[in-house]
Amino acid sequence: MSYLRGSPNYVWSTTAVLGKGATGAVYQGVNKQTGEPVAVKTFNQVSQMRPLEVQMREFEVLNKVNHENIVRLLAVEEDVESRSKVLVMELCTGGSLFTLLDDPANSYGLEEQDFLCKWRDCAGMKHLRDNNIIHRDLKPGNIMKYVAVDGRFVYKLADFGAARELQDDQQFMSLYGTEEYLHPDMYERAVLKKSAGKSFGATVDLWSIGVTLYHVATGNLPFRAYGGRRNRDTMFCITSKKESGVISGVQNSENGPIEWSKELPRSCLLSPGLRDKIVPLLAGLLECDDSKMWTFEQFFDSVTELLRCRLLHVFYINEGRELHAYLPAQAT
Repeated sequence: MSYLRGSPNYVWSTTAVLGKGATGAVYQGVNKQTGEPVAVKTFNQVSQMRPLEVQMREFEVLNKVNHENIVRLLAVEEDVESRSKVLVMELCTGGSLFTLLDDPANSYGLEEQDFLCKWRDCAGMKHLRDNNIIHRDLKPGNIMKYVAVDGRFVYKLADFGAARELQDDQQFMSLYGTEEYLHPDMYERAVLKKSAGKSFGATVDLWSIGVTLYHVATGNLPFRAYGGRRNRDTMFCITSKKESGVISGVQNSENGPIEWSKELPRSCLLSPGLRDKIVPLLAGLLECDDSKMWTFEQFFDSVTELLRCRLLHVFYINEGRELHAYLPAQAT
């Protein structure tokens, strides 16, 4: 049995698996002519049973977007054996953000400079927003680290299998996403199988961004029920019943109390100056009341403001420690 598969211009091995999902798998391959390494996404029978309109969405979305912080589509070809479509994309050799967070060295989140690098790459989300596209499955596993020849790296959004165009005045009813990163309303319907017929807007991506940023900052998910996915009712209670301003809720024992917090944990590696900038943003994103949740514009404006700040290093001789102060760009 041959493990090699091919399309007119690319070849890949089914043993070189980069990732697998509900609708297909991604393999490492090469361009037959140039030898350029690529990522090839193939689709399984589950995917091919979906309506043609749904199957075509990922192709259409990737054809529409063009941004440094979004994985680039190189070609759409046919597997010469199965005659099914395959997506050929640029290869991100640095793995996913989830892989990075899974490293024991990052158990308490990313170091400050690495965290800010991830922050800069939120520009990919703005590009989607400008093109009226929602991702619907934002999480660290779908954010890839692309490493250039010179060692420079950027984070790129990937896996647009759930993405679609959605205008501001539109809503959707289909369910996608990974449950730990789902907005409470989607969690209630998709995981608990309640509230049938409820529709959702583009702001569900904002909640997923908030969970992802908290995960990156601390190394942990913000909302955790004891027993994880075995305790889904409690998980929904945590996310849907929390007070405004609360950015984490954790249950540490069976049937135990929920420990709420409006601050990042002390174990977080970010400086107090950066935490002061991040916490209000997380509170705005992790808001289950739609009337209080931040808008995309508020989020992007906050990111821009943070990245324009001047970093001032202050060393306290008596305490033997350095503090980071993030000053507004116009401050003198």
